Amino acid sequence: MAEEKRENLKAKKFEKYITDNKMNFFVKKEMKDEAETIVFQSNIKVEGQTIPMGIITDNTIYTIIRVQVGSQLVKDSNKTRFLEYINTLNRSYKVFKYVVAEDGSLFLDCCLPSTNDSFDPEIVRVVLDVVVDHLNTEYKNIMKEAWE
Repeated sequence: MAEEKRENLKAKKFEKYITDNKMNFFVKKEMKDEAETIVFQSNIKVEGQTIPMGIITDNTIYTIIRVQVGSQLVKDSNKTRFLEYINTLNRSYKVFKYVVAEDGSLFLDCCLPSTNDSFDPEIVRVVLDVVVDHLNTEYKNIMKEAWE
């Protein structure tokens, strides 16, 4: 039996939510890939810095909130100590995890599972608020660890 092709209805629901709530700070970017990925890009202001973030929707059960905390923060000189610090943060929080890219950039990812029917844009907004609150508390500590 052929697998049913899922449609990305989450993006439509999220787009309606941001329009209805006059959240005009998102830019919609269609990736035109097999997963029908649509990213809603924006920025977060933290400690006087503007850092990029995106809400990634596609035709899977996952919606990802991804924040680029910093570029190339992990270097040979701080790798062991910094990764231990990041692992401590990861053990402390349930709704998101920090991920280090191959180039040493640090991302904070939240994975929100849902079906198209059960997708709730308000939950995305609430989790995003939790992320912003967390970064307003931890960002300076993360940067301190990265640059010591």
